[in-house]
Amino acid sequence: MRGLKHIFLFLVFVSGGAYAAAPTFGDLAVLLAKGYFGNYVRQDAPLEQCAAFLNSRGIFFSLFDLIDPDKAVTKEDFARVVGQTTLLLSGEAEVVSGRIKKPLEAETWIDYCLLNDIDLQPIWNGFVQRVAEGSLPEVRKFFGR
Repeated sequence: MRGLKHIFLFLVFVSGGAYAAAPTFGDLAVLLAKGYFGNYVRQDAPLEQCAAFLNSRGIFFSLFDLIDPDKAVTKEDFARVVGQTTLLLSGEAEVVSGRIKKPLEAETWIDYCLLNDIDLQPIWNGFVQRVAEGSLPEVRKFFGR
């Protein structure tokens, strides 16, 4: 599990371009899909294909969150995506209603990450830094900016 935190740091720094003032779900979906799942998602894939790929694996991105350009990702949202990805990659994911379910031993996704030795703070800081100057090109294109 310790190796996963390094993979997520890589994910945060893989895409080039300008980034958003507040980290959005669109930015997170694109970075995760093209960064960590880059062998399965084309590098020129638009936001909707990135989100569809992740949702098809149980890493849940709500349409309402994706279409709201002002809806910022919280640390709990971020922990959920990291936790769902960790479970998927470890083969321990239990998918219920199309979403990877949080294991019962953790009350929150942040707790899950703590229990599994995933230090979210440097990953979160990298994500926030990555999107500090404006949205990813895929997100800007999605919103016609």
